[in-house]
Amino acid sequence: MTNDLFRPSPMSALNASIRGGLAPGQLGAVMARAGVGKSAFLVHVALGHLIRGTEVLHVSLKDSAAHVRSYYDEILSALAQTSGTDEGSARVEVERNRVIHSFLSGPFTTDHLRRLLTTLDEVMGFRPAVVIIDGGLEAARLEADAWRRFAQDAGIRVWESCRLHREGGPTAEDLADLFDTAVQLEPRGGQVELRVLRAGGEPQTEPATLRLNPATMLLEGYLAPSEAAMAPSPSPGTVTLVSGGATGAECAFGEAAERWGLAEINLTFLGHQQARTRGARHLSDKELRQGAVSMVYVNRRLERGWDRDGPMSRVVQAQWHLVSLVRQLFVVGTIRQDGTVTGGTGWSVELAKRWNRPVWVFCQTRGQWHCWNGVTWAADEPVIETTAIGGTGTRHLTEAGRAAIEGLFARSFGG
Repeated sequence: MTNDLFRPSPMSALNASIRGGLAPGQLGAVMARAGVGKSAFLVHVALGHLIRGTEVLHVSLKDSAAHVRSYYDEILSALAQTSGTDEGSARVEVERNRVIHSFLSGPFTTDHLRRLLTTLDEVMGFRPAVVIIDGGLEAARLEADAWRRFAQDAGIRVWESCRLHREGGPTAEDLADLFDTAVQLEPRGGQVELRVLRAGGEPQTEPATLRLNPATMLLEGYLAPSEAAMAPSPSPGTVTLVSGGATGAECAFGEAAERWGLAEINLTFLGHQQARTRGARHLSDKELRQGAVSMVYVNRRLERGWDRDGPMSRVVQAQWHLVSLVRQLFVVGTIRQDGTVTGGTGWSVELAKRWNRPVWVFCQTRGQWHCWNGVTWAADEPVIETTAIGGTGTRHLTEAGRAAIEGLFARSFGG
């Protein structure tokens, strides 16, 4: 669904030129005169992350939060209509992963952003990997070095809009070197021309150029999507692994997470044997009951024979909490012929399918990662793309399974 939805978006083609967008700690800018489409472009940038589960903070220095939200709705509807896809599930992801903040009371500084991020974390547990700052930044008064230092310290990506003037003041070419990635929008014959001036910290001697619709910033004669359009992995320090801390796969996920600098939440409950206690969170009986489901249904779906009041019923309830907290789920186990996964963790996979969570299983008998595509399991090698991931699986972890977990983290953060 995601690739189809973003086929008409400039990000489907642009990310190939700007090398997947920004890496953590980098600063990006879209530069143009007033009214050319900077806000619409930044909404496309944000949507490219939001749809894939990455949390985004959108700070508007010129519009109310309601106005910004309507802008997202308009562009998302245009993407869905043009691509012929259903926007319902995409809208849910956008609302779940986005916070809009309107700041209309003077210059917005890194200190303002630092206080805002602290408040969002303390009050909402919201830790964005991407920050959009739209409006109010004049070309003549940029403090790019300060914003880059902030992005590096926080391990986040920061995109800014920068207003140019028709006459006088620095040009886009003059300012491009201040940013890791810089693009310019220029009106051209009823369309908007987008030029990539700088990408990944390197100047572009032959800037890539796209022609966009001036109202929605959709591609005129859009290109097919590519894997380069996928959002890059967030900074490890912004990611939390949710697991159970049990022997085997869950311990291996936790050990890898600790080595790479991720936070951990290891769910446990009375009677649960937890081998790994870093970030332990105890679920009360009341909390466990939130995840209660008919064991008759579970047994029928997974072809098991678990007792309604036995220990596996509490494992099933804990799995409900695990899946509800994450935006990507990674499992090590065995995929059966009927498409289910063996063991108690098989229920987490079924929940992920039902809730449209992206889920991958490393099948130890096949020796390969597989992703659920809505119909069947397809061979696919995953990377971590969100700030809330789940890791679970069999207690009987093989060396191949352990290597698969190590490879997941290395692919995601090693570069």
